[in-house]
Amino acid sequence: MAIGPQCELLKLQPLGLQHLALLQGARWQPLRPRLQHLLLQRWPQRLNNLINRAASSPPVALVALHPSGGLAGLLVAEPCNRRGTCWRIDELLLEDEVQSRTDTTILLIREVIQRVPGALSWIARAGSHDTPVLAALREQGFQTLQQQQVWRLSSAEHLQSCQQLPGQLKLETLNSTNSALLLQLELSATPSLLRQMQDLRREDLLDDARSGSLLLVDSQRHQAVAAARLLKRSNSDGVEVELSLHPAWSQLMGPPLAELLRQSCQPHWPISLRCEVRNQAGMAWLESQGAEALQEELVLARSLWRRQESPAVGELASRTLERLVGQLQPGRPVPGAMPWR
Repeated sequence: MAIGPQCELLKLQPLGLQHLALLQGARWQPLRPRLQHLLLQRWPQRLNNLINRAASSPPVALVALHPSGGLAGLLVAEPCNRRGTCWRIDELLLEDEVQSRTDTTILLIREVIQRVPGALSWIARAGSHDTPVLAALREQGFQTLQQQQVWRLSSAEHLQSCQQLPGQLKLETLNSTNSALLLQLELSATPSLLRQMQDLRREDLLDDARSGSLLLVDSQRHQAVAAARLLKRSNSDGVEVELSLHPAWSQLMGPPLAELLRQSCQPHWPISLRCEVRNQAGMAWLESQGAEALQEELVLARSLWRRQESPAVGELASRTLERLVGQLQPGRPVPGAMPWR
């Protein structure tokens, strides 16, 4: 796809302290604390990577600047796992005055992919009605895996929870000891293709979780049946919770699940959650808890398996993934268990 002449004049640069002064609009304010933290941690994290080879790669933040020096767009990407085999585009924002949103988005996506040559897979989110961004992602090889609804709870205070959990169930704080139980839960609650692309291990789930994340554990079977993982990438005005429920324990969707969510969050925190739109029971439960339905989002993915060292293996893996992902066009069912997110 050819880029328009105006977008060819844009300058792409790594985010620097000098760029924070350009983030003046209301839409940029929720991002400022995260971007400031990212810049402050850049050099310590690089030093840590030199010392500890097992540490995850630092995030990549890029800005697109007009020739005049004004901000056109911003992209933040982070690794999904310590090995860096899968990365996600966490933030992708453009100024309203940008004349070609699609071209600007393409430039940012191309640049970040070139800056992370070791990534084999990429995951991104976009509003289901954000046509320019979706067009840019698809032009770069991203295809739809899931359609999700974003929900917001003003707080956990008024959740219809229970005072006592069923006999064999207990709440446990997520830690290095029980993280294997969370990984087993994630494997059962995530669609198979997305699970393969994320390539998660137990330490990856810990890296991405804030303190206060909880597991609901069946003590008789030593199995995690539900989890509320508080994500570190949440904005300062609330917390994003990744709520997981084992497909075989759908009967917990009610007071037990509400109790798990209530105990994981501070009483007055605004909470955002995501739910697969085909999960009608989950959507109805969130609505019954007083959650407000916000925008719909698409989860898209792109594979770079063809970059593997072995051409034959890489070509076979690429063809297999393209065949599978090609079946997942919008409106078609996603194989695997019914996920929350």
